[in-house]
Amino acid sequence: MPDFPRTAFLLGAGLGTRLRPLTENCPKPLLPIAGRPMVLQAMEKLRAAGTRRFLINTHHCPEAWTLAFPEGRFGEAEVKLVHEPVLLETGGGLANIAGLLGPDDQDLVVWNGDILSGCDITAAVAHHRANGGEATLVVREAGPNRNVRVTDEGAVTDLRDRLGQQDPAYQYTGICVVTKAFAQGVPATIESLVEHFLRRTQAQPGSIQGFLDGSATWHDLGTIEEYQAVKALQEKPVRGAIAPADAARAHGYELAAGGEVLKGGSGRKFHRLRKPSGETAVLCVYDDSRPENRLYGDIAGVLRDQIGVQVPQVLAADKDAGVLVLEDLGDTDLWSLAQAAEFPWAPVASALEQVAGIHRHGVDAFAAAGVPLMEAFGPNLYQWERQYFQDNALGGRKPDRAVTDEMASLAKELMGQPVVTIHRDFQSQNIMVRDGTAWLVDLQGLRHGCMFYDYAALAFDPYLTRTDMDLWRIEIEDHAREVSGWKGSSDEFSHLFHVAATQRLLQACGAYGFLGHKKGRPEYLAHLPQGLRNLTIAASLCGKRRIARLAEELAGAPTKVSR
Repeated sequence: MPDFPRTAFLLGAGLGTRLRPLTENCPKPLLPIAGRPMVLQAMEKLRAAGTRRFLINTHHCPEAWTLAFPEGRFGEAEVKLVHEPVLLETGGGLANIAGLLGPDDQDLVVWNGDILSGCDITAAVAHHRANGGEATLVVREAGPNRNVRVTDEGAVTDLRDRLGQQDPAYQYTGICVVTKAFAQGVPATIESLVEHFLRRTQAQPGSIQGFLDGSATWHDLGTIEEYQAVKALQEKPVRGAIAPADAARAHGYELAAGGEVLKGGSGRKFHRLRKPSGETAVLCVYDDSRPENRLYGDIAGVLRDQIGVQVPQVLAADKDAGVLVLEDLGDTDLWSLAQAAEFPWAPVASALEQVAGIHRHGVDAFAAAGVPLMEAFGPNLYQWERQYFQDNALGGRKPDRAVTDEMASLAKELMGQPVVTIHRDFQSQNIMVRDGTAWLVDLQGLRHGCMFYDYAALAFDPYLTRTDMDLWRIEIEDHAREVSGWKGSSDEFSHLFHVAATQRLLQACGAYGFLGHKKGRPEYLAHLPQGLRNLTIAASLCGKRRIARLAEELAGAPTKVSR
């Protein structure tokens, strides 16, 4: 905010009696959280918004404040300590610093130094100026002391229920924005700032305004228990921040091959590990960008131990740090084998058999284990996949009604099928091959849905660009029908197989466009033409001719459909 108040007043002079003995030799705002004085959280937020001078009143243990800011600076911002030999309370403290405000100080942010808040302070300042109040109190709907009365129009009518008003009650957060004139009008006496708010509320109704803070975070650390709870919460490891070398050592390994990243994506990076004995493993460090990453270890355990699916064993897991140590399956995946002249049919068949086991037993196994999965396929997720394609693969074009109707019909057909547990990203780079058989990885996206989605995802995988892929799709379809235990006609299976392929390819093409255009990963755009060609084939084979025509147009060249 270009004209954000250049000066903020931090109330730091309190005695902190409720937190004794922690505050016997330390002012409450300087108590450490995550190794730093808690007041720095407010100062960082204010400095980022535009504050360039901090006025801090001190009383108890003033030398601690001097040690915290020995050079009188916080980054590029000035820090001026104003000592109160006699404690002046919040109102007297504000009056005491009012004479330090200069001609550029149109407004002043006042922030209790022991308050931790996620409030949008720039929005609070903008609200203050737009409403022309003398002071704007930042309030919350919930809190232990909901005694600030605010009208629906935003005017404060009472504080601490002193005036008997019956407007909606809110919690004062200990943060406000005041004009310089208001600050200079506070009496130089020992009293709470609330007293002057009350006087102005009565003398000039509407002069004190409220701004509703809807952020998730607000703490007034009034007890040792509250302080310790917040401290423990904020000092938890930041998921994914650990250095790979440190994560390796914590589990008795060293990084192999110079710490080279094997692969990554979706908030995850993989490294090979080695012990002095020669034993290897794979390290996965993941962050919070995708919540499903935390599910990997639990899902793998159910698949391996309850269903018997070949997935890597989880050797160690630390969810707080975002670390998994996995069994090393080697470097050979189905995609790499498919680059050879001979099609790797045996591992493909094995992969279909493995995923069929998930389809047969997954729903019951995960329910019995109490392991949650990601959102199941239904109207919302199918719609999201269609929108993903429209937003990222159409180049800003809006499909006509006939195309959108065909897209919507895909979900209706798939939702008419039995619900099973599916892999959801069952493609050649997520299938490792060891001793000629398939091992499934990238398990965190498992969810309930339609079995055809998995089978079609592999058959129409855009990464598989072989010239004979049309023929192998028929083999994959036939083997999928066999391992699935399908009891209907082969024609019905084939139709649903291609409906699912069309739906899956909408998602895949949307993902390539999103990663390439919006995430700066141009290598994914190289797969988009093949994805569109496959979409043309799949849509044609299930009678979705308008989708096929659109995909063919986007691909830029006619695509032969063979069957």
